Amino acid sequence: MVDHGHHISIGRFAGLTGISANTLRRYDESGLLSPAFTDPFTGYRLYAIEQLDTGILIRLLRDLDVPLDEVTALVGAGGLQDVKAVLGHHRERVVERHAELEGVLARIDTALNEERGLLPYEVEIVALQPGWVVSRRTRTTRPRLDEAIDRCLVELGGELAAAGARPVGRELVLYHNALQWYQGLDLEVCLPVEKALAESHGGWQLPGGAAAQTVYRGPWDDIWQAYSAMLAQIARRGYEVCGPVREFYLADERDTDDPRRYLTEITWPVQTRAAHASP
Repeated sequence: MVDHGHHISIGRFAGLTGISANTLRRYDESGLLSPAFTDPFTGYRLYAIEQLDTGILIRLLRDLDVPLDEVTALVGAGGLQDVKAVLGHHRERVVERHAELEGVLARIDTALNEERGLLPYEVEIVALQPGWVVSRRTRTTRPRLDEAIDRCLVELGGELAAAGARPVGRELVLYHNALQWYQGLDLEVCLPVEKALAESHGGWQLPGGAAAQTVYRGPWDDIWQAYSAMLAQIARRGYEVCGPVREFYLADERDTDDPRRYLTEITWPVQTRAAHASP
C-alpha cells in the first residue's frame, strides 16, 4: 500500500520544484527523476516529499544550463564536492561561450554601423611601387599565426638592432598560399628598410605593379570574407591574382584595445587574364 500522506501529486510536485509536469514525465522516462509510485493502471504519478530537494537541485542545475548527462550523474551519486566540481567545469564552458558571444555582438555591431552592409569591401586596382625589405619566411597553422608573426618580428628586429638600424615603416606579411590556407600557412614577414641596408643584410626588392586593394575593418577572425570578396571582384573585372597577397596593418592592438577598430590593408598583385593567356 502507498502512504499517500507522504506523497504528493505530480502537479503539486511541479509547483513546488518549478519543473513542469511535462518535463517531469520526460525525466521519469530518462531515469533522471522517477516518481516514488506510478499506478500501473492509470499511470498516475506520486512523488515522495523527500524527493523535493532532488527536484529543486535538478531545477537549479538546469537553470544554470548544466548539461543533462552531468545532472544525471550528480543526482545518481553526487555529493557537495561533486556538485562544485561540475559547476567549476561548467563555469569554464560559460566563460568560453561568453567570449564567443561577445565576438558575435562585435560582428553584429560592425555590420550595423557599416553603411555598405555585410560585405563592405570596395576593391580598387592600384599601381604598387617597388620597395626594399628584409624578411623571414615560415610555415604555421591558423591557431599559431600570431605567435609565428611575433617570432619573425623579434628575429628581424634583433638583426636590425645589431646593425644599428631601424625599419622605415610597419611590417607587412606576405601569404604565399592564400588560396590553399587549409594546407597550412606559408607566410613571409617583411620589414621595409632602406635599399643599402637591404642589400647588405640579405634583403630584397618587393616588386611593384598592378594590384587589387581593399581595407578590412574589424577583428582578424573574419578577414577571410574580405579575401573572398576580393577574388570575386578581381575576376569580375577581368583580372587574376599573380603573386602572394600582402597584409599591412594600418591599425591593430598597438593602436586600439577594440578589435572592431582594427584596419588591415589587403593588397593582391593581379594581371589581366589576357596577359596570361596562351598565344
